[in-house]
Amino acid sequence: MSPRPSRRSRIGSSPPHEPSRAPEPSRAPPDEQCRPVHPCPRTQRKPHVVEEKAEKAAQSHGVDASSDTAEASGFWWKFWLIYLAGVTAATSMGKITPVSVEMREELSLSLSQVALIASLVTAVAAVLGLLVSYLLRPYDPRRMLVGGLVVMGVAGLFCAHTGSFGALFGGRLLESVGYVIVVIVAPVLLFGLGSGSRLTSALAIWGTFMPVGLAVGSFAGGVLSTWFDWQAWLTIAGAVTLVVAVATTRLPADIARHRPAPARTARLARGDRPPGRPRDLRGRARRLARPIALGAGFATISGAIVTCVTLYPTYLHEEFDVPTETAGTLTGIVSFVGVAGGFLASALLRRGKDVKHLFLVALLMPAGAFAAFGGVGGTWGSVSSALVVALSNELVVASVFAAIPLAVRATSDMDAANGLVAQLGSIGALAAPPLVGLAVTAADGWWAVGPCLLVGTGAGTVLLCLATRGGREEGHREEEKVAEST
Repeated sequence: MSPRPSRRSRIGSSPPHEPSRAPEPSRAPPDEQCRPVHPCPRTQRKPHVVEEKAEKAAQSHGVDASSDTAEASGFWWKFWLIYLAGVTAATSMGKITPVSVEMREELSLSLSQVALIASLVTAVAAVLGLLVSYLLRPYDPRRMLVGGLVVMGVAGLFCAHTGSFGALFGGRLLESVGYVIVVIVAPVLLFGLGSGSRLTSALAIWGTFMPVGLAVGSFAGGVLSTWFDWQAWLTIAGAVTLVVAVATTRLPADIARHRPAPARTARLARGDRPPGRPRDLRGRARRLARPIALGAGFATISGAIVTCVTLYPTYLHEEFDVPTETAGTLTGIVSFVGVAGGFLASALLRRGKDVKHLFLVALLMPAGAFAAFGGVGGTWGSVSSALVVALSNELVVASVFAAIPLAVRATSDMDAANGLVAQLGSIGALAAPPLVGLAVTAADGWWAVGPCLLVGTGAGTVLLCLATRGGREEGHREEEKVAEST
């Protein structure tokens, strides 16, 4: 019997019926043993497969580019429609002035009554701005925009066919309620359009709606009142408002899909205690500290321009013997040209300029007022200085509206911030002209306008810069908390 082969010989030898195997190649280093021996099919694609993938990638890039273009186009037509609604609402502030003399004679109104009728829109905004912003939060802003314009149009038609001060007062009061609704929900709709540099640019342009509407109302009323009476002019203005209301129904129903969630939902998502506790009230006060500072700074800026526009015609007439009609026309031209400052702010913000740097332009307003109301350079030197005031004012006003997202610590406070800015700005527009007028009377000279504006705009510039300091970082942190909890 032959001896049993060893285990080593059994493993190392080949069976008798199999051919001998080729010698094994040398063993690779340990770091190369993990590499695949056979080529991977995913790395050995055929040329036509690679070409198909490249073609699909190119097509996908083309689709992305076309989708970006379509998105930008959709953004801007929606924005301009919302902007048109704001300008139409703002015309109610200037449409009474061109026909005030005729109304006063026909209705036997006093000068104070006419002034009250003309400024009633701003007065209601000053009283009810914040309250209306809270009342409108549960409702669809698109429907509220349409409803506000309808209320304004119907109230305007009512005022056109009234014959007493009481009825005219009631109609203008109702019209002012529609105005407050429009100016509060329109920015909410803008926030729903998207975010980024497009939204910043749009908010800056939105800041020009008030002076543009004021100039359009005054100019159109002055032109049409030469052919029609005051009742016909107010009827045309009311009808145009209703037409714009119908046009805003073209806005898509889901335009507010990016609207911030209510504050209660955000708090509950983060696990905070329910509203009504002292901690919640303190947290709400802290969140609104920056919007209050922004609104207070905006009050000084809006008060400064309204003061200049209100007092400037009288100054030109008394100091340079400019006829009353010519003085009013020059003031209107100054106001209308100042709108370019808002569009300049939009362009600068879109290029990445810091909004705090734009706020510093507010210091040009008292400098221009010193020259405009100081008689420097005669009539045209004064008008040129007034242009500096108007341009710098509109640039800062547009920057304020663009800075609202930086002032809020939670997106759920956007509505409250809009209400605060609208309300405090209206308070400044109402309070500043009479206060500066008293200062001019006490100083017995128009030179007092410059120092008054220096004090107001200096304090306002500080408040605006404080309102936006660190706002972007805190806002991002707040959004991350909500996103993580949801």
